[in-house]
Amino acid sequence: MPDAETILRDLLHKAFGGADVHVKAITSGGANYTSALYTVTVPQNGQSLKLFGKVAIVGEKMRAVMNAENLYSTEQYIYTKIQKVFQELQEKHDIPEKYRFVFPKFYGCTPDLGSETILLEDLTIRGFGTYDRLQSVDWEHAASSVTAMARFHALSFAYKNEYPEDYEEATKRLMHKYDAPEDESSVKVWEKIIGGALSVVDDEPTRDKVARLLTAENGSEEFAKYKMPLSVVVLTHGDYRPSNLLFRRVGGNVETIAVDYQTVHAGCPITDLLYFIFCGTDEQFRAQHYEQLLDHYYTELTLALRRLEIDVNDVYPRETFDSEIKEMLPSTLRVCVVILPIVMVDEAAAPQVAGDADIGSFALKPNELFAQRFNGILRDFVKWGVI
Repeated sequence: MPDAETILRDLLHKAFGGADVHVKAITSGGANYTSALYTVTVPQNGQSLKLFGKVAIVGEKMRAVMNAENLYSTEQYIYTKIQKVFQELQEKHDIPEKYRFVFPKFYGCTPDLGSETILLEDLTIRGFGTYDRLQSVDWEHAASSVTAMARFHALSFAYKNEYPEDYEEATKRLMHKYDAPEDESSVKVWEKIIGGALSVVDDEPTRDKVARLLTAENGSEEFAKYKMPLSVVVLTHGDYRPSNLLFRRVGGNVETIAVDYQTVHAGCPITDLLYFIFCGTDEQFRAQHYEQLLDHYYTELTLALRRLEIDVNDVYPRETFDSEIKEMLPSTLRVCVVILPIVMVDEAAAPQVAGDADIGSFALKPNELFAQRFNGILRDFVKWGVI
């Protein structure tokens, strides 16, 4: 199989002909592990077009475990189908530019199995940058992130209202169907992940409660529940954390743009919100802003729906929202056990999925930062009566 840069150059040749393109490999600093990343410069009419390329690198052994084909095809579906629908809905309702949900500009893709590639604008040229994934987000960045999330979810309600048959087809396409095989190696990895999480728990009574929750017979069902709809079906991002968001400051305000749509699925809106909160904030932030951020999401969802001529009380009343937050918190803890070690991982220890890597690479040894964050979550969950 050709290497990732050769695959990218083939796509660039198809898109831009014989232009003398410059390709440079970049690193995500441990934030991305499913794709090789590149910046691209294409000379055009005396100027330079700056692009960003992602090329699949998941090895054959890990493809089945991760359902990698679905990850890559989902992102391409979002850019080739859903982006167009959402843009059309925003134009149809004359949504002002400052209130729109914005995707990165899409320049093309390659769906070929084993060499899936996507080409986007380089958002750094417009002043967007990353947030330190090892730091808790501050209020400004959290509020801006949640505003963008609410607008993304609101467009699903409009999609369903105005194109119900098409929406049903899209949600069927994006319904989560895959569960990791319950083979011996997968079970051992899960046991190792649980053991690592429990090893850092400070409080023994809490450790016992968490152990019972994580080893319950219905644990896999509860974990899968996180990706399923409850009262309503919306397109959820599925991996909405600071590493998959870019930020810039304009006129004193923080703007957020979401990237990496590999995990979009038909699900429950509050799972994106809880995932963002517990993957992107620490105990101190939540002590000051947890309820405020929940209120902010619901307010922004209400406003976004109103611009799309939908009454939030007709589709997602506050009592339903509050009830689903409460229902999904225990499942959120299970997700944190798996995801937080990856979010907090030192760059040198990030999971490897290329070549002969296997599922064991996801059983990361917990570091001190994970221990701090995880114990903070547990203290919150004890305080709130979740565990």
